[in-house]
Amino acid sequence: MFRVFTCISGEHDWRLVLLAGLVCFAASVVAINIFHRAIASQARSRQIWIAIAGAAIGYGIWATHFIAMLAYEPGVPTGYSIALTAVSLAVAMVLTSCGLGFAVSESGSRWRAPVGGAVIGAGIASMHYLGMWALEVPGHVVWSIDLVVTSIVLGMLFGYAALAIAVRHQGRRMSLAAALLLTLAIVSHHFTAMGAVEIVPDPLRATDALQLSPAFLAVAIAGVALSVLGMSLVGVMADRRLALRTSRFEEIISQLSLARQQVEASQQELEQQRMRLDTAINHMGEGLCMFDADKRLVVCNERYARIYRLPPELLLPGTAHREIIRHRIANGILKGDTSDTTTTQVLATLNALPADASSSRINELADGRLICVTREPMAGGGWVATHRDVTEQLRSEAKITHMAQHDALTDLPNRVLLKERMEHALSVTRRDGANLAVLMLDLDRFKEINDTLGHPAGDTLLQAVATRLRRCVSETTLIARLGGDEFAVIDYVADPVADAGQLAERIKKALSDPVDLGHHRVTTTTSIGIAIAPRDGADSDEILRSADLALYSAKSCGRGTYRFFEPELDRQLQARRKLEREMRSALANGEFELHYQPFINVESGEASGFEALLRWHHPQRGMVSPAQFIPLAEETGLIVPLGEWVLLTACAEAAKWPDDVKIAVNLSPAQFRSPELVPVVVRALASAGIAPHRLELEVTETAIIHDSEAVFTALNQLHDLGVRIALDDFGTGYSSLSFLQKFPFDKVKIDRSFVSELSGASDESRRIARAVVRFAVSLGKTTTAEGVETKEQFEILRADACVEVQGFHFSPAVQSEKVAQMIGGRTPAPRQRPPVRHALAGAAS
Repeated sequence: MFRVFTCISGEHDWRLVLLAGLVCFAASVVAINIFHRAIASQARSRQIWIAIAGAAIGYGIWATHFIAMLAYEPGVPTGYSIALTAVSLAVAMVLTSCGLGFAVSESGSRWRAPVGGAVIGAGIASMHYLGMWALEVPGHVVWSIDLVVTSIVLGMLFGYAALAIAVRHQGRRMSLAAALLLTLAIVSHHFTAMGAVEIVPDPLRATDALQLSPAFLAVAIAGVALSVLGMSLVGVMADRRLALRTSRFEEIISQLSLARQQVEASQQELEQQRMRLDTAINHMGEGLCMFDADKRLVVCNERYARIYRLPPELLLPGTAHREIIRHRIANGILKGDTSDTTTTQVLATLNALPADASSSRINELADGRLICVTREPMAGGGWVATHRDVTEQLRSEAKITHMAQHDALTDLPNRVLLKERMEHALSVTRRDGANLAVLMLDLDRFKEINDTLGHPAGDTLLQAVATRLRRCVSETTLIARLGGDEFAVIDYVADPVADAGQLAERIKKALSDPVDLGHHRVTTTTSIGIAIAPRDGADSDEILRSADLALYSAKSCGRGTYRFFEPELDRQLQARRKLEREMRSALANGEFELHYQPFINVESGEASGFEALLRWHHPQRGMVSPAQFIPLAEETGLIVPLGEWVLLTACAEAAKWPDDVKIAVNLSPAQFRSPELVPVVVRALASAGIAPHRLELEVTETAIIHDSEAVFTALNQLHDLGVRIALDDFGTGYSSLSFLQKFPFDKVKIDRSFVSELSGASDESRRIARAVVRFAVSLGKTTTAEGVETKEQFEILRADACVEVQGFHFSPAVQSEKVAQMIGGRTPAPRQRPPVRHALAGAAS
């Protein structure tokens, strides 16, 4: 049996094996159901059903065998003899028909199931071995006799079990069990017999030219499947013939009954039409009334009566229109007094409506309802009118308009309504010579509160700010929320500087008090930019831009203050935009260059790596300070392509160095927000052909805190590549310990502010700085101290077991040529580009 298992698992395609089993089971289900139909039939009909069942299961055995043979992979080319293949199909059909026929015969009832099962088993075996005889291979087929006998016995035993159940039971569940046993008879015989086969290749043995290819056999099997379905369809059609006759008889009776019902229905048609009309009118969502040329009621519905609370006597046909109007006014339905004068005025208004044209109006009732009345004239005089309650509709429209013009969180006017109101206010200033103060407000460090306490806390803070703004301004002041934590306040002022300054001070004071956010109390400051119209702008866009520039100036001056717009701010903005344009050109023109500052191994005294520092050599300005252009690059997004250039250039330069010298590159927070960071690192390493562990990426706590989940995802991907990660400016953030626990950094860089205090004048500062150094060393990571300027600082760091040092005491940042001189006596790293690229490509995928 081990041979059978290895044959199935090692020499067959399991997908085709499962398909063969599915085909076999479907054919077995068809055969068992047709067999049950044969048991219920008599004489000649029974023989026909038996032949159909035998053909179905014969085709199923044959299809199962050859689909399974397509799954069989003997390792040599195969083909099939046409004649023997056809004979195997005929034998399967004949023998299984005989087995089924014996099973339903009247004689020998005790032995009919065993004998029938044995005949079916013989049919399965005959089909299989004739099919194997039809197999044409360049070799010899050797049989294992014990497995041949076992396969025949299995087919007969399962065949007997299937017929034993099928003869005695005809329920759906037992039919399924009989079909499953019949499937087992076929499948167990086939695969046991296949285990008995061994093909010995013989290159000298030629196959018959007249043989079936596997492709042709696949088509033939498809035809078999169609044949089985066709025979099933024949059986179903034959079984439905009697049902069709019965159906025709029932259809005749139904037609007679329908004719009788139509005759009865015609006698009630007029009554039903009247009832339908009344029902349709009374179920309308609108009130309906019709008056003739004499202004008398013709018809109205219940909705009309309910809207105006009309009594039954006023709903009768012929009621004068004047009486209905008088009742509505006298009972206080319409808004206004209940005198006859009012009745006369309303009737005069209605009579003035055009008699030959449509009209529409909205009446307000005394209870606040709004009724839209649409009147349509009728031919010959009179009119038909609909009365629709539009109270909720108009309220919804007003609500939608309000939502479109107001902020959903604070219910303050939004930017759309602000600009609309500002245009009106600016027209007043142009006409009357007044001054308009426009204040732009921005909450300082609101994003930190949002990130640390969550968005619900941030929303609560914004709502509290809106409430305080409403309290500290006058009723004529317009307050708007422009988005995020940005607000605008506009008001008319007599003295632009004094009045606007006082308003800004009141707002600052109102917003500086602590805000209770539930589990936290927070205190925030506000930066304010002020522009005065028409002095600082002629239209809403220009004045808002001026106020925004003043706000930017206030935030740049330390936050928590206010600034008026000055023309110099516009000049600064233009200079900033010019610098941005020049920076874009510099990247395209190759004006940027990298300088490299070594970090020294304390123990060996040699450079263990270099930090790449970006420099801009402007053709007119000379060397531009990184402090001037890097913040602008981060704000404008230019840091992403600039950072890509730094990575590619630094890795290419590091490829020239010895393989134990690392290259360190700083990453900006904006780079972490780009989905291209990891692919860029992969491309830089692959193009340079350096090992990933030679690259150190320095990330500050500021880069992590703003978008920690995205940053940690990118850091984990880079760490999995083998790239080393360093936490820069250690000790300056308030949550460095939590980050060290959340991500396993490879290196900690102690901020230069602590290193400078090691030799400072204050004992307390020296103790704090030394404690930070010792704590960083105790983490067990590689520790690099930045900003080492003196020998005294170096000796203290060495005494505290700091691993690496970096600073002007050893070397400033130098160009690449001097790097080569500093490491000139060490062996450069070998270039192994293809293996590195392959490894990185696999990691990136």
